[in-house]
Amino acid sequence: MSQVQSPALAKADVWRAYRAAFEDFSQRVKQVQSLIAKSNPNRAAIDAALLELEKARVVYNGFRDAVAVQLLRKSTPQTFLTLERDSPEAYAGRVRGIAELLWEGAGRPDGTADDDWRRAEEILRRAAAA
Repeated sequence: MSQVQSPALAKADVWRAYRAAFEDFSQRVKQVQSLIAKSNPNRAAIDAALLELEKARVVYNGFRDAVAVQLLRKSTPQTFLTLERDSPEAYAGRVRGIAELLWEGAGRPDGTADDDWRRAEEILRRAAAA
C-alpha cells in the first residue's frame, strides 16, 4: 500500500470506528432507559447498564475527538487536544447525571442522594478502570 493511500484508509477506519462507537453508545442509552422505565426497576441491572453506558461514552468520546482532529487543519489539532476534558466540573457533572438516573430508576425516593452519588462515583471509577 502506498503512503498516499494510507492516510485516507486511516481516516475511513476512524470514521467506521466512530460510527460503531456511536451505535454502541446509543444502544446502551436505550437499554438504560428501558430498565428505568420498568414498574419495578432492578437496581443491580441499572448499575450494570450505567457502567456499560459510561464505558461506551468514553470510547465514543475518544473516536469523536479523533474525527474532530482529522477534520481540523494541521495547525489546529494541538490546540484542540489541549482542552481540558476531565476537569473537576466535568467530572462532577457526570456524577450528577448518573446519580439522577439512579434516583429516577429507583422511583425518586427521598433521602437517597448520598447513596446515589456514591454509586455514581463507583460507576465512573469502574468505567475508568476498564
